[in-house]
Amino acid sequence: VENQYFGAVDQESDDFQDSPNDGLIGMAFSSIASSNQPTFFENLIKTGKVGAPIFSLHLTRHKTAGSTLCLGCYDSSKTVGPVTWVPVTSKTYWAVSMPGTRVNGNAVTMSSDITAAIDSGTTLIYVPQSVAAAIYRQIPGSKQADRQYGPGFWTFPCNSKLNIQFQFGGKFFALNPVDFNLGRTGSGSSICVGGILGMGGGFPADLAIVGDEFLKSWYSVYDYSHGARVGFAPSVNNHS
Repeated sequence: VENQYFGAVDQESDDFQDSPNDGLIGMAFSSIASSNQPTFFENLIKTGKVGAPIFSLHLTRHKTAGSTLCLGCYDSSKTVGPVTWVPVTSKTYWAVSMPGTRVNGNAVTMSSDITAAIDSGTTLIYVPQSVAAAIYRQIPGSKQADRQYGPGFWTFPCNSKLNIQFQFGGKFFALNPVDFNLGRTGSGSSICVGGILGMGGGFPADLAIVGDEFLKSWYSVYDYSHGARVGFAPSVNNHS
């Protein structure tokens, strides 16, 4: 790609020390780029370097290799079902409407409409504090664990039978309990740490950030056409 704007780094933050990557490439919209310049993928589209104005993401589960990013394409070998499309509500992040959540079939009360940013650069799932509390209230034995693990964390009984679903657009999408469970609080403990964090302070009351914890179950497609939309197809991880 010619004439691509990028930021040269001369000092790295500590979190790069234990990471294999040498930098970051933003895949959201250029409307939020501090450079006010087109992103790498937007330039690929503009110069006709991709077959379609989409990119697709497959994340592996419990493996250090095998995740793929398909630029301009969709890899059906990574899916076990059709794509469900959800319109983007704001061309900033890949943001979609999240009007509902439910746990084991029970609706979770949300005081306001939530916009969910689908973000592969985020590991867990972050929601407003009130939404997290409402979710964990549906899981008997759950407790806040801010003091033990940091702001926003909750614990729950490891033997809980869970079906947590997020509604994007008009359809519900399940979160695999394997990915929600971050592990036991200690060796032999019957209490586990949950992967949905409740954020307070300056975190917007109408925002959720949905990261890899969810995307391991759903092959995701990011489409710049049709007014911009995100597609979710059941991942092959669900049959592995």
